Amino acid sequence: MHLFLDWLVAGIIVVLGPLLTVFDLPGNSLMMLTSLGFAFYDEAMYFNSRLLSAMILIYVLGESWEFCVSLFGIKRNKVSWFAVFVIGVGGFIGTMIGTGIFPILGSFIGGLMGAFVAAFLYEYLHSGMRQDAWNLAWETAKMRFLALIGKMCAGIALAILLVKQIFMV
Repeated sequence: MHLFLDWLVAGIIVVLGPLLTVFDLPGNSLMMLTSLGFAFYDEAMYFNSRLLSAMILIYVLGESWEFCVSLFGIKRNKVSWFAVFVIGVGGFIGTMIGTGIFPILGSFIGGLMGAFVAAFLYEYLHSGMRQDAWNLAWETAKMRFLALIGKMCAGIALAILLVKQIFMV
C-alpha cells in the first residue's frame, strides 16, 4: 500500500508538473519539491545524490533560461523596465485567455500573442511609430517562444528524472 501511494502521488505530479509549466505556472518547482520530498521522506529508497544533483541543475538552468531570455531578450531592444513588466503581464494574461479557449496549446499560443499585443501597444502608444511597434512585438514573441520552449524542455527532463527516481528503484 505504501508503495502504491508513492507511485500514485508521483504519477500525478509527473503529469501535472509539465502541464503547469505549459500554463506558465510553477510546474517545474512542483516536480523539484516533490523529488526532494520523496528523497527525505524515505531516504533509503528514494535518495540518489547524482539524480537529485541532476534535477537541481536542470531546474536552475530551466528557470534561469526563462528569466534571462524573456526579460533580458526584451530589454535588449532598449525599452524601459516598465515596458518589460507590461509585456510580461500581457504574456501572462494571454496565457490565461489561451488556456480558457484551448487548454495546453492555447496556453502557449495565448502567451505568445499576449506578449506580442502588449509589446505592440506599448511601443505604439509610446512612440507612435507602427514599424517600431511591429519590430518590438515580433522580437518579444520570438524571445517568449524561446523562453517557453527552454522551460518546457527542462520540465520534461525533470518529469523523466522524477519517474526514474520513484518508479525505477
